[in-house]
Amino acid sequence: MIAASVLAVLVLAVTALVLGRLLTGELERPVERWAVPMACGLAVLAHLGLLLGLVGLLRPAPMLAVLAAIHLLGIPVWRGLWGMLWGMMTAPRWRHVVLAVAGLLPFFLLALYPPTAFDATLYHLPFARGFVESGGVPFLADLRFPVFPQANEMLFALVMLFAPDLAAHGVQWLLTMLTAALVWAWGRDAFVSPGDDHAAAGWLAAAVFLGAPIVAHLASSGYIEAGLTLFATAALYAVRRWRDSGERRWLVLSALFAATAADVKYLGLFFLGVIGLTVLLGRFPERGTRARWVSALLFSAVAAAALAPWYGRIYAWTGDPVFPFFPRVFDVGDWAPIRFRSFLTPKQEVTPGALLGKRLFDLVRLPWDVVFNRARYGVQPPFSPVYLAALPIALLAAVRDSRQRRLLALAAVYAFACLALPADSRYLVPATPLLSLSTAGAVLPWLRRGPRRQAVLTAGLCVACFLPGWLYTFYRFHRQGPLPLTHDQREAYLARWQPVYPAIAYLNRVLGSGYALWALHAENMTYYAKGRFLGDWIGPGRFDRMLPGLRGPEDLHGRLRRLGADHLLTTHQGLDLPFPEDAAFRRWFQPVYADPNAHVYRLKKSGLR
Repeated sequence: MIAASVLAVLVLAVTALVLGRLLTGELERPVERWAVPMACGLAVLAHLGLLLGLVGLLRPAPMLAVLAAIHLLGIPVWRGLWGMLWGMMTAPRWRHVVLAVAGLLPFFLLALYPPTAFDATLYHLPFARGFVESGGVPFLADLRFPVFPQANEMLFALVMLFAPDLAAHGVQWLLTMLTAALVWAWGRDAFVSPGDDHAAAGWLAAAVFLGAPIVAHLASSGYIEAGLTLFATAALYAVRRWRDSGERRWLVLSALFAATAADVKYLGLFFLGVIGLTVLLGRFPERGTRARWVSALLFSAVAAAALAPWYGRIYAWTGDPVFPFFPRVFDVGDWAPIRFRSFLTPKQEVTPGALLGKRLFDLVRLPWDVVFNRARYGVQPPFSPVYLAALPIALLAAVRDSRQRRLLALAAVYAFACLALPADSRYLVPATPLLSLSTAGAVLPWLRRGPRRQAVLTAGLCVACFLPGWLYTFYRFHRQGPLPLTHDQREAYLARWQPVYPAIAYLNRVLGSGYALWALHAENMTYYAKGRFLGDWIGPGRFDRMLPGLRGPEDLHGRLRRLGADHLLTTHQGLDLPFPEDAAFRRWFQPVYADPNAHVYRLKKSGLR
């Protein structure tokens, strides 16, 4: 199981690198020579997967044919790759490789635990499974969000065609490592002065980024923020390289990456808009009005080509290009997200001025909250305390350094936009590469004490900044226990961390996929169910449709039958049915499974005893 997952991720990475090198050509600078092409290849593979799915060919044989074609076309690329790999293993670079492997191995091992993250098992992994099982990209009506920007889930599907779900975690680890590589390349280039070690800022920025516990967490789970962060960072990196060099290929890459970020998650539209405005309105040396408009049109054309398949599919299914949002404008049916309050639909009694003031206050206290007061933002793992400690230095540096002003301003505007969403610090992670670069740029001048002493100080600071994330992985190992290596160990692990899982496992074991279950307040069990799974806050089987006004068990039985369910699951979380599960209840529902955490009932054909 683990070996198949590792192999699938390795094949994906190598294929993306070969495809990317075919598309980008030879790049100039260290690390970007492989990190940028691999990110480009992953973006293109996600789009190729969608195109295969649209024609019903998202299956192992067609995918293998595509992979074979890429590698046949990439034979010249392979010759160069062998030379690059050989060069990395020669002295003294092999020492760097060994240190990198030793440092990053815990992050990878953490990704080998079975999936338990809430949204991952609620819809991210079910999306990918739906693609794999259907061979297409269907409208998955039983999920909380039947259709979405799904480029990251498509990458999950590409590896899950050949390997178990652990491969999806491996994809997120790969995306996170690529982001760290781009942060290294950006920092190395952006914050260097005469006499400096050119790589010092890069190492420091990458260490700060990987030193955030929340980054380590998202690198080992089925959440998709790792994909959003990679493609947003790659887009910003590419547009910066275009501004410096004027090479059109960097503008094309920036458009592709920005559009792919939006294809991963709607939040990516923020970066697409910011970069588009930069291309159109930014200040560039020695470029006239005509060149500006040509660049803007090129960027728009590439971005539109990358966006159209994903957003066209969403619009074709729903009539809403940003489904299920803006229900007052578009008819989104049963999936109107009425439970999730939005900045776009504030309470009427809150004036715009008061709301703006509150958002600005929340923005000021945000750095403290995401480290020490995490209950305000979803109790996710903390951001690195290094960001909080370095923020005053970075703000001071921003007074005289335009690079710092751009990095901090973009991160602040993005964070302010995220405050309009349900409070969850995961949404803020795409800003961490910008903050990592700002931190490195602000701290590095304080380390200039001669070449040898600077190298020692930089190495020590890199270790200190990297430690929070690295130690977090060991905390997780201790908390989660031994890595499950067999099927039985996996089942025991899931039962320990998902209390309702044994009830779902029972149905899978007895009925296979031949059941339709409506579950009350157990919506994150969606991925584990082999049969049809219903019951959520939104959608056709939503709780506020099934429960209000119930006249008794018979009424519930009728509602579930009309929904298509043949089994009912209730949990013991103080969120029970509005009537007891007594003898009158069992006239309509036959108990088939019970444990301290869940009861499962089969719907009887009639109210017979």
